[in-house]
Amino acid sequence: MKLELKYWLDVFGGKLEKIEIDLKPFGFRMAPVTQLKTLVADKDTSVEKGKPAIVRVRTITLPANTFVGPLNIMRHPLGSVLDVVECGVPTRVEEEKCINNVVFLPIESGEIKRGDIIGALKVFYVKTGFIGKVLNMGEPKVEVSKEKVTGNLVWREDGNVKSETVEVEDLVYRRVHVALWEPVVSDEDVELRAGEVVKVRVKEIEIPANTVVVPIGFAMNAYGSLVDVVEAGRPSRVEEEKRITHAIFLPFEDGKVEKGDLLGVISIYFVGLADYGEILEKREQKEFTMVHRSGEGVIRKFMRMDPFGFRRKQIARWELLIADEKKKLQAGKTCLVAVKKLTIPRNSLIYPMHIMRNPYGVFVDAVLQRVARVEDEKIVNKVVFLPVLNGEINRGDIIGIINIYEVEVSTWEKLKTWVSEWIEAQQRILYE
Repeated sequence: MKLELKYWLDVFGGKLEKIEIDLKPFGFRMAPVTQLKTLVADKDTSVEKGKPAIVRVRTITLPANTFVGPLNIMRHPLGSVLDVVECGVPTRVEEEKCINNVVFLPIESGEIKRGDIIGALKVFYVKTGFIGKVLNMGEPKVEVSKEKVTGNLVWREDGNVKSETVEVEDLVYRRVHVALWEPVVSDEDVELRAGEVVKVRVKEIEIPANTVVVPIGFAMNAYGSLVDVVEAGRPSRVEEEKRITHAIFLPFEDGKVEKGDLLGVISIYFVGLADYGEILEKREQKEFTMVHRSGEGVIRKFMRMDPFGFRRKQIARWELLIADEKKKLQAGKTCLVAVKKLTIPRNSLIYPMHIMRNPYGVFVDAVLQRVARVEDEKIVNKVVFLPVLNGEINRGDIIGIINIYEVEVSTWEKLKTWVSEWIEAQQRILYE
């Protein structure tokens, strides 16, 4: 399949160009390590609440055979990094690439200062190939070049903004490929207006040390999408425990969040070789109200969820999200865009392939045709899209790319066994 990919040639919002790409059924095998790189603002930028902004960052050069994703849990008091923008012509995963801008969603107005740390990037190392051949490929080659950067760590505490100059070294960690599911539940009533981002107080979530957080990839509330979570106080490192008190919620239609409503679900992935025994014993049953759409109405259903999680496979594949309608876009106005029907197989999850692929905005979440469990086959025919500029999507335009990967959903006891077995295996490898 051949498609046109549009991009800004010189500067973001400048001259629009397009290239033809040949879509092939590609997949990839992930290396067992991930690298974190710090995003530091490279110039002063004024931002306005709810209006996505392009923020210049110090250029990050990435090796071939990598793709990236923002490290979730908001790192700057003014907002969250949703996506990144390449320097110039878009490249393939197999090519070297550089990042010099990010898409930043402000939750309040203010000024990002040059030198502020605004987020971090996860760099995934992969080996690509045709679907069907990936399984038999060897492990991806990993060439890590660790760097140190100096920046201003900024946070809000007791209503005051605090700043500290820190030196940060790139972190490289081993992934366990095992994760917990954690529902993010509102702890207050909030009125919603389509496209107006809100910061919602949530029932407190303890994020264990040596874990990273990833939103589930599907819109889990009839009115909008969970885009990030907010830590109380000074931003913590991956190696430290974190306490989540708020969520960043992006409505795509008017409505109301009530106390106890499910806003979304996050996956908490284990990383490193820590002792997770105590963590796994602490999990409890969660209660919340599921708010979903059925036909033309919104249904609210009280639910209880036992603690459980999943183990993901190292093999995954890419799928394009292709617009199936013409749509006028208004900068900062979140909307739903119809896409060509995409079937997500049973026991599969998705993760956006970050690096902005549509010149006018970013893919936020997939919308399921009907409520389904991870264990069920799922149909996606709409996506949540956040425009950064005024413009227009045409039928056949690329909205974004997603990774589809298989998972094995587990009981709590089995999850603990998987983690223990993985750690024992890695310790044996290191010893040998």
